Amino acid sequence: MKAEFTGDELVLAIIALVRRINPRMLKSEADGFSVDFSLMANRATRTPDEQLLVRLREASETQANALDFTSSEAELLASSLGLLEVLQAWPADVLKLSREMRARLVPPT
Repeated sequence: MKAEFTGDELVLAIIALVRRINPRMLKSEADGFSVDFSLMANRATRTPDEQLLVRLREASETQANALDFTSSEAELLASSLGLLEVLQAWPADVLKLSREMRARLVPPT
């Protein structure tokens, strides 16, 4: 399936996957946070979660807004977003963004 994301949506998707894979990759900074990809950079093999994270990072860096996902990747990302929503209190606009992305990734049957 093909899905289009805004820059904000890509950032949210990256955060959701990082929180699922290894929350230590998120580094707090004065003006927000950064993601330390070095923790997985030297791995010979990557899990499906990590492979998807790399694809999202590349899309974010190149400002690509359309990505093709397998059904398992779409479900993984939707699940990660759902988990992120309940990990802490989020502003309403972030929750709305996440829920809209989840609906596009895994439409109701």
